[in-house]
Amino acid sequence: MNIAVLADIHGNGIAFQHVLEDMKTQDINKVIILGDVVMKGPTTTRIVEELQKLDCLAWIQGNTDKWFKEISDDWKPETNKEKEIKAYCSYARENMSKESIEFINNLPFQKSLICENVSMLCVHGTPQDIQDAIDGSVPVQHIKELIKDIKEDVLLCAHSHCSYIGEVDGKKIFNPGSIGLAADGDLRASYGILKIDDGNVEIINRRVAYPIDELFQLAEESSFPNLNLYKRLIMNEA
Repeated sequence: MNIAVLADIHGNGIAFQHVLEDMKTQDINKVIILGDVVMKGPTTTRIVEELQKLDCLAWIQGNTDKWFKEISDDWKPETNKEKEIKAYCSYARENMSKESIEFINNLPFQKSLICENVSMLCVHGTPQDIQDAIDGSVPVQHIKELIKDIKEDVLLCAHSHCSYIGEVDGKKIFNPGSIGLAADGDLRASYGILKIDDGNVEIINRRVAYPIDELFQLAEESSFPNLNLYKRLIMNEA
């Protein structure tokens, strides 16, 4: 069985479409989605609707998905960072269907599942904190502490936007990186594939190029907020 692991799309519909096309070449059977689907990017409802068409084993919320509930329309931001977040939330609400927002609000924050005798725990950040992360920058000793209570064979995590494949204390750990806002110096979209066969797991990280100029054009035409900052984030310059 081949399972695609998708995370941190962040409203980048251009990158997402190219990942979907790449998935068609990989004999994908199921999909796992690790959150942060629409916020901080110009494409909203269409991404949710396209994901809903896939055969999902698990779909969990990320930290920016929580903003729909945490940040109200009458919230008064004080810092520049808070103003940026409020603008993202306002844009998403204005451009999303109520059904898509309600769907995201009802997603779980973690999910444990078993697939072909392999148990997996799906989280956005770490098992303890949705805004923490595990990747190659985290010392192994700290990773040991973060996973010490995990009973599953595989931990699937995201949030850092940097892909990571590792094994610590007999647990396989996979962070597939970010489809929409890669932060590791490689501007291509990043996702992963789990190849599971009779209890054995092979983990593959795939990178997919996409036309960034089309993304910027879409963002401009959509009057996406914080546009200059968004361009710098996409280019790994912020």
